[in-house]
Amino acid sequence: MKRICFSSALIFVFLLMTGCWDQDLLKDARLLYGGGFDLAPNGKLLATFVIRDMPTSEQQSPKNEVIYAVGNTPREGREKADEQISRKLRAYRNRIILIGEELAKQDIHQLLDIFYRDPKSALNARIGVAQGKAADILSLKKVGNVLIAEEIDELIKSKEETTTVPKVTIETIYPVMMDPGEDFVLPYIRKKGKRVNVSSVAMFHKYQFTGTLSSDESTMYLLLKGNKEKVAGFTQKISSGKGQKNVYNFLTFNVEKSKPKMKVLIQPNDQIMIRLDLKLKVSVIEYPKELLRDKKTVARLNQLLSKEMTDLANKTLKEMQKARCDGLGIGRQLMAFHPEIWKKQKGDWGSNYQKVHFVPMVQVEITKKGILD
Repeated sequence: MKRICFSSALIFVFLLMTGCWDQDLLKDARLLYGGGFDLAPNGKLLATFVIRDMPTSEQQSPKNEVIYAVGNTPREGREKADEQISRKLRAYRNRIILIGEELAKQDIHQLLDIFYRDPKSALNARIGVAQGKAADILSLKKVGNVLIAEEIDELIKSKEETTTVPKVTIETIYPVMMDPGEDFVLPYIRKKGKRVNVSSVAMFHKYQFTGTLSSDESTMYLLLKGNKEKVAGFTQKISSGKGQKNVYNFLTFNVEKSKPKMKVLIQPNDQIMIRLDLKLKVSVIEYPKELLRDKKTVARLNQLLSKEMTDLANKTLKEMQKARCDGLGIGRQLMAFHPEIWKKQKGDWGSNYQKVHFVPMVQVEITKKGILD
């Protein structure tokens, strides 16, 4: 009797179960591994899609096919790309989205809308700004033996680990774009011959590209923000040597530990002053001049490096103010701790941010000198 009841219940459950009505088989799809958008001469969008063709046998290697389409919107561009290929274009495994700098100067939020509305889009794809046109970079197809989408993805990943560019994906950038009290930066990708370079960042104010930071400035910005990764290296000139031995007047060090601290001070006439204290404990990677056994020499280098890094912090902050990029979230600090000031400033925060007085102070301490000591 129990067996009959169990069988009847099981049959009843099976009858209630629905089939896989929304299945989307991989064999029916063409996989998008990278995409780019540029501003076309007629005011439309030029969409570039890198499609991966998987090998049919073990002897063959994967190949890229690059499709170009022009449309009024990213969705229309994708639909026109679909018309050029067999099977449907799918973004399950998309790894990189590049935006040409002229298009990035307009509004990237509207551009990314297509990815946020598609439930099958790869939100973990990295995003960057291309110097010139994204189409020119993606049209390389390969860099050496590596397919272009993978090359850019791996390049950005390696630069994330060296504290050169921030960790940004289509998913993580969204809440920052929606925050009126903070701006963001993206990796800035350059084409150099047949290779690709990722060594700087593109600054944004609201949704618009407004300027770039160099490699050292980008690393300093990330340290001030408290986003240090595995490695953060700098090379600084120590003395003004002459002749061929000038190469020995540089010291290369890696930041082992960093401790940033920010303090917001409101001065008379609602002048905003930001004190930024950054303590760095560093290890010397290269200094051919000496082994640093003398404590007086180490103290002198600490003082010199502290001055150089403070100057770099000043330069970085000036570049960010020039670009109106509130990447440190000063507006967010005002919203949280000085709401009355924020109410007065938020109407034109881009211009008001440029009037903020920054006082950075970087303190460098050499804690590791090499295995001989």
